[in-house]
Amino acid sequence: MACLALATRSRYPAPPRPGPLAIPQTAPKLWVFVVEAEPLPDAPDFQEFGGAYVLCYQMPGLAEDPIRHASDFLRGAGWQVTGVQDEPRQIERDEAPEAEHFDQALIDDEAYVFHQWRVEDADDQTRH
Repeated sequence: MACLALATRSRYPAPPRPGPLAIPQTAPKLWVFVVEAEPLPDAPDFQEFGGAYVLCYQMPGLAEDPIRHASDFLRGAGWQVTGVQDEPRQIERDEAPEAEHFDQALIDDEAYVFHQWRVEDADDQTRH
């Protein structure tokens, strides 16, 4: 997996202020989970990428079902969830695999980090 992309649904037209994010010490826990996805046949990514593991960060209360919400978001981005690798669990910032993406989800309510592999990678991860 050589490629990495980040997708968020921004609540703000621009960052609230320039510079590093000011995350309070009492930041809430976020839902974190990993899904496997593949690009939809009509998506621009279909020709280049065979699939991706998507690390999902979501604010609690954003959706009743975090996986369904992520699936809807990813479908809108041209990807289809094909499996769940890690079930949702709530974690604090210091437990996050990638703190900067945790921080981004605190701002935007959600963040999705794509760990993509290319179609020409002829191993068992290529799905189409």
